[in-house]
Amino acid sequence: MRGLRTWIGLGFAVVLATAFSVPPGVEASAPYKIGFITDLSGPFAESFTPTWEGFELYIKALNDRGGVNGHQVQVMIEDDRTSAVRTVALAKKLVEGGAIAIFGLSSSSTHRPTYEEMEKVSVPVVTGFSGVQEALPPAKPYAYSAGTVFEISGEVGGEILPTLVPQGSKVVGITVDTVGGRALLKTNKAVAEKLGYKWDEVIVPVRTVDFTPYARTLVAKSPDIVIGHYGAEQNIGVIPALRKVGYTGPYVVAVYGVGEHAVREAIQKAGSGKNLYTFSRYISIFEDVPAVQQVKATAKKYGTTKPVSTMHVNGWVMGKIAEATLKQCGWPCTGEKLDKVLSGLEIDTEGLTGGPIRFTATDHYGTSFWRLYRWDEAKDALVPVGEWLKKDKLIFPVK
Repeated sequence: MRGLRTWIGLGFAVVLATAFSVPPGVEASAPYKIGFITDLSGPFAESFTPTWEGFELYIKALNDRGGVNGHQVQVMIEDDRTSAVRTVALAKKLVEGGAIAIFGLSSSSTHRPTYEEMEKVSVPVVTGFSGVQEALPPAKPYAYSAGTVFEISGEVGGEILPTLVPQGSKVVGITVDTVGGRALLKTNKAVAEKLGYKWDEVIVPVRTVDFTPYARTLVAKSPDIVIGHYGAEQNIGVIPALRKVGYTGPYVVAVYGVGEHAVREAIQKAGSGKNLYTFSRYISIFEDVPAVQQVKATAKKYGTTKPVSTMHVNGWVMGKIAEATLKQCGWPCTGEKLDKVLSGLEIDTEGLTGGPIRFTATDHYGTSFWRLYRWDEAKDALVPVGEWLKKDKLIFPVK
């Protein structure tokens, strides 16, 4: 009888273990879950979609190689339509769905509220090319950026001027009426004036379609050089509008979601690529280096909805950050553990930018590198002008 009771007890224990334990192989096959939020159908969709596609390409290739630490990486994608309220709601939804990190985001206005909400639930956010210093002070908890902090880009826009026009020339900056746009002009103006240039500016509404009136306003300011701080759609509109109203001087495209195909389209509409320049944190897709070839080959394998561009490169590098972070985090991984990894992460971009992306406990953006390009009509491509410009920190912090 004692043996029977023992046998029943053991059997009951086995049943309990089977009912309440994780079935064999389930944990081993469970994926890492991360979220990606960006504008896929709103006013800046043309600018942000390629960054998402670059990230997606990297993760698809990563999963084909076996994933990370024996686990696939599941990316949950959401469309914020450049709405800060919507972005926060989507981030909360993704965390409820198991996301341990959020990547991407769109307009700079979506960043600060998302950073703040995700800090409350200990989930790190790594943004893409858009960003402002106000949202990302040196080391805000759970907040990181692998993209363009606009104040730094504005600073670069000033520092490239001596390469393009003589000291004392009139510079006119043009942007859209956003927090990021105004931040860009503020630092571009400060650096330009410090270097001995005259400054003026034009600000246009975000949803402008006809840029001709603004082009006329700009030309009336008698610029020697124009710098455009906005996305793909705006450059496609402004460049031909300026040429149409008679401005033939240098025009500089600051690359925020502006792929090489958008530059070419603007040139085709303008009738000429003469005196057209760009500057970017990420390498142009026209540069024939192994890492760019890898991005192109992966895009050919999996396909994209947008022509492969420097913005795909931006997303691809964010994918590298995701892989390295998850690998160091191990399994299982949490938002808290990911944050600790991110705060000491260094990524070799393999030439996709001028140096590594490095986060530290006191700096969640790090040193960035920038390159100036010129449109070469004979080659029908952008060609680099000089070496990479290294930016360690802001010279003119915005208060």
